[in-house]
Amino acid sequence: MISWWLISTVAIVLFIVIFKSQDAVNMFVVIKKNIFLILVIGLILFFSFSLYRISTTYNLDFTSFNGLLNAGKLYFLWIKSLFVNFGNITGYAVRQDWILNETNVTK
Repeated sequence: MISWWLISTVAIVLFIVIFKSQDAVNMFVVIKKNIFLILVIGLILFFSFSLYRISTTYNLDFTSFNGLLNAGKLYFLWIKSLFVNFGNITGYAVRQDWILNETNVTK
């Protein structure tokens, strides 16, 4: 648990250093200049927290090679299900009848 506090503290300090070192008035300019760094930090945080969640849910063993293989399989199956669920939600939203009710239109 201490490692997660350390990772989040380092990420917050890194964001503060990035924003303070630019001396920009507009925050959007700072974000635009550092978008790659922000995306990399976000991806690292996403993968680390999601791997933690998967490892605590399934009691994964990282001490053996077979345990690492099982952890990798479970993690990539979880990522796959994330994309499948996102596709299902998007498809459901696209199939909805989004036509406005014409009775509210005044002529």
